[in-house]
Amino acid sequence: MKIDSYVSGFLIVTASAVLSVFGLLAARRLLRSTDLLDCHDVGGYLLSVVGTLYAVILGLIVVDSMTTFQQARMTTEQESNALADLILLSNQLPAHERDEIRGLALVYIERVVVDEWPALEKGRAAPQAHDAAIRLVDAVCNFEPASEKEKAIYASELEAVCQFWDSRRTRIVTATHGLPTLEWVVLIAGAAITVSFTYFFKLEHLKVQIIMTAMVATTIALSLFLVLSFGYPFSGDITVSPESFRVAQAIIEHPAVRAATGP
Repeated sequence: MKIDSYVSGFLIVTASAVLSVFGLLAARRLLRSTDLLDCHDVGGYLLSVVGTLYAVILGLIVVDSMTTFQQARMTTEQESNALADLILLSNQLPAHERDEIRGLALVYIERVVVDEWPALEKGRAAPQAHDAAIRLVDAVCNFEPASEKEKAIYASELEAVCQFWDSRRTRIVTATHGLPTLEWVVLIAGAAITVSFTYFFKLEHLKVQIIMTAMVATTIALSLFLVLSFGYPFSGDITVSPESFRVAQAIIEHPAVRAATGP
């Protein structure tokens, strides 16, 4: 079971709430009621400071993770769009170059969907997809235009292939880096400290304080799960899909395109 799946998220949030309640009960046993009552004023101010600082840090990291996810999705779309442009522009090239680019594009799509996307879940790129991309770029760059029309098309092909390669490189970098370990240390330590501060208060009704503490822990755990889900765009239940590459594949296999370009 993946740690960034919905099931794991439910278990993490539930475990966080339960642990926070056990921590509260343990604090009640270890600390005297008079000590808890005496620290209400000072504890309230300190909790405000700690809670505010942690909320700012957590909010910034959540936004950064969601931005990373959106950028990964846009980069994938840009890569597949550039690949589709390569295929469409190649239809105006001589038959040999057209068929070569088509065939290499199909091979690349298959390697990306079959080999690379599962590898991206583990933070790695697939060598097969990398080699297929190199061969496709070489096929486009090695073409020598003979007419003015071919020169114009070749310039557009070069622009598309540069966009294709840049987007692919950005996608791989995003998948292999993820969130720094230091950020997770700060997030988890900050969550533990913030929840622990709620133990230094004593309400007359213990059940009410248990509910309040569990709600604080649940809110923080949900935010951490957002960071976990969006910070790694190519793994988990919330993930960037490779289906946009199938659109480029459909262009090659579309009957109208085949009929227009010939066998």
